Amino acid sequence: MRKVDRLFEIVQLLRGKRLRTAEFIAAELGVSQRTIYRDISGLMASGIPIEGERGVGYLINQPIDLPPLHFTPLELKALRLGADMVKAIADTEMAAAAEEASFKIIDALPTNRRTMSIRPSTAVYIESDAELRETLGIIRGAVDNHDKVEIDYRDKAGQATNRVMRPLGLEYWGHVWTCTTWCELRDDFRVFRVDLIERCSLTGQKFKLEKGKTYKDYGESMRRDDI
Repeated sequence: MRKVDRLFEIVQLLRGKRLRTAEFIAAELGVSQRTIYRDISGLMASGIPIEGERGVGYLINQPIDLPPLHFTPLELKALRLGADMVKAIADTEMAAAAEEASFKIIDALPTNRRTMSIRPSTAVYIESDAELRETLGIIRGAVDNHDKVEIDYRDKAGQATNRVMRPLGLEYWGHVWTCTTWCELRDDFRVFRVDLIERCSLTGQKFKLEKGKTYKDYGESMRRDDI
């Protein structure tokens, strides 16, 4: 991450009157606490109204003159609904990212629009158990990092199998999550329902995206089947 990008992210993390420790910021940005202390000192010297001290934490109480975000009322409602849906159905890390994004959007809005974005007119009520969220988190990370995953799977007929798979993508169908994979047991594409995965763990092995075995290839094969 470039320094200018890191400084911008630090400011975003401190806005909205949320106390953040240097340890937290360093973990979020993947740098050392010493780097964060140095960056915050530089930001304060440049006039950014950061309050706090080492060992306690930092925050920004005063408004900062950044270009405001201009959304229509309907756009704000759509963003709020989208964030609430992610918080309801996604894994814990993704849900936290949606919450953080909501804070950033609200804080960057003109003052007269902030109450509009906070006051919802729709609500999301979806149950998602902790075990499912944990499995989703493992698979999403594996998709992003090209990690092979081993699963114990029991299909709707009750048949149990053990598979090593290359997870390629996650899909949400309104009531269930599925994971599209390249299954090493079948040497072919397979789609698994995430709620039917009884155990999921990383194998410690990476995979490369090979021609004919990618998410794009799967989509193209489905289109050919529909012709």
